[in-house]
Amino acid sequence: MNHRRLGFSLLIAMQMLLPLVLTGCWDSVELNRRAIVSGVAIDRGPSEDQKYVLSFQVIVAEEISGEQTRSNSPVALYSGSGRTMFEALANASRQTARFLSLGHIRVLVISEKFAREGIKDMLDVLERESDMRLTSLVFISKDQPASEVLSTMTVFSKIPANDLVEKLDTTSKQFGYNYKMEVDDVIRGIQVRGGGPVINGVFTTGNRDRANSNDNLKTITPDTILRISRLAVFKDDKLKGWVEGKTAFGTVLLLNKLKEFPVVIKNDNGYLAFNVYQSQVSVEAEAKDPEHPVIIIKITQQAALKESPNSLDLTSPEVLEKLSGQLTKEARSQIEGAVAAARKLESDYIGFGEAVERENPHGWKKIKDHWEDIFAACEIKIDADTVIRHTDMRGNSFQVY
Repeated sequence: MNHRRLGFSLLIAMQMLLPLVLTGCWDSVELNRRAIVSGVAIDRGPSEDQKYVLSFQVIVAEEISGEQTRSNSPVALYSGSGRTMFEALANASRQTARFLSLGHIRVLVISEKFAREGIKDMLDVLERESDMRLTSLVFISKDQPASEVLSTMTVFSKIPANDLVEKLDTTSKQFGYNYKMEVDDVIRGIQVRGGGPVINGVFTTGNRDRANSNDNLKTITPDTILRISRLAVFKDDKLKGWVEGKTAFGTVLLLNKLKEFPVVIKNDNGYLAFNVYQSQVSVEAEAKDPEHPVIIIKITQQAALKESPNSLDLTSPEVLEKLSGQLTKEARSQIEGAVAAARKLESDYIGFGEAVERENPHGWKKIKDHWEDIFAACEIKIDADTVIRHTDMRGNSFQVY
């Protein structure tokens, strides 16, 4: 009987103590009390007391859903400054009646001015903050404040941050050298010895007077257009310069990130356009003597003829073989240009050092502290091959007689 009473007493005691450890969602915030942040812009402030200027692109849910709409802007931009990013976030949060929710940030835009000073500290905050996700896409705003990028109304998406994501997705699959670069990719790129990350550039063109209002969308030709172009290349965590055109294509080729891109060549009959729809690149090293490595670049491409406004006989194997040779020459030129640009900027963002480390880890430890000197003078061998697989929907071009 005493055992039953003791057990019953213990059961009652546990029932009374259990609620004390079951705290539940003690820090929960209701959805209607959250301000969903879709993008963040980071600018350099005018002084050390205002070093970080953060601008948060907040979604106005009522304007997006269509219910209770007031025909206002679908997003709002709130800015705050401070000595640290966390202080700037706190100052920005005082301007909104809701809690800034950072878990849905899709885009992070850093100003060129700040990128030249270094981005390591701000990335440390992003990696440390539990609400942030490391899959947010990173951009560098060229020649303008990052806040101007996120305050530009766009045609195809009500939310400018989403428009940036969709533009990058389109250009990475067709016609362009820009590819997805996430926060986690940038952090890993910074830690590469002698190199650094490669980040997409973004800027606006046109008249900015109406860029931040719905008036920018009311004409056939928008006053301001948000563009993704150029690549920002880094040494460690500092921006060293920009590459574009053939140099940018060669850079992304070496990183093996290109999916599909156009190539234009010229012969005696005029210009021909090709679509390179498959490209495989490998970067290896012969590093028995790590002080004098040989970098071997192998590239294979498959292309389709897209435009031939001339009288070439495209059914002739000899003609196609000659055109393939021109495409191969163009690929070599792109690679050589990318290597020359990296050496000029004194940054191995194209990954040659990683190839040497893979081939000879023990030797790499001996040279990693002076790899910059070796990178500037090491021998490069390029083995390229391009095959024209087809000429699309017709063979020879029609002629007017």
